[in-house]
Amino acid sequence: MARISLVGTLVLVMLFVGCCINVGDDYRAKAQRSEDMTVSAADLAALDVRTNVGTITLDSTDAGEVQIIAEITVKAKTQEEAEALVEQVRIVAKPSGRTLIVKAEKPSNFGRNQLAVDFHITAPARLALDCATNVGDIRIAGFADRIAAKTDVGTIRCADLLGDADLRTNVGDIEATYTADAPAALAVSATTNVGNIDFAGPDRMSACLGASVNVGSIDTERPLTVTGPIKKSIKATIGDAEGNITLRTNVGSIRIR
Repeated sequence: MARISLVGTLVLVMLFVGCCINVGDDYRAKAQRSEDMTVSAADLAALDVRTNVGTITLDSTDAGEVQIIAEITVKAKTQEEAEALVEQVRIVAKPSGRTLIVKAEKPSNFGRNQLAVDFHITAPARLALDCATNVGDIRIAGFADRIAAKTDVGTIRCADLLGDADLRTNVGDIEATYTADAPAALAVSATTNVGNIDFAGPDRMSACLGASVNVGSIDTERPLTVTGPIKKSIKATIGDAEGNITLRTNVGSIRIR
């Protein structure tokens, strides 16, 4: 393993350990329910999943449909209000062109009560994905087309990928693992402010690589041809440099394998 150290002594203090939100003691009452639905994927090319607070889990399937399970949680000042509101939250799965949009809709009287919606979705591996949550983790496994995933506070973990990826979080780690036989030339961008990045490419990888940290280090198990000075960032090529891989973290380390 080659190691490119970007600071003399690595001091990495992660202030974010999970997700903690203090919203006061007024919203102690909690109500929960589950909702599930199935949508045909025959005419779909992409899936767009959005939640404000909650996790998003996407697993691939050989079936020709999208199966959606939503875990809905409402916190309110009274148990009666929480139970009434949780029944009024609606899960929408609506096509827009060839994209299926999945999201939660609050009732008009929701007020300042708190809503969290966790999505667990299985969908055909051929679909392109666009996922976003403000607070929550994103987990994706086994998809072949392009992937876009964004969270403000949370980790992003992607496994068994085959296509391009754009992964962004403010506070949290990013892991992206490609299948051994994925295309050699990929367009991958992974960016976090506070967190580590672990990138594992296919057996044959061909890319221009840009990697940068402010406080942290870069480790690589791949042979790199480095161009320019080695400071807090590196520019290098892997193989024939056909694709483009960009990895950035402010406080954290980067591992390339």
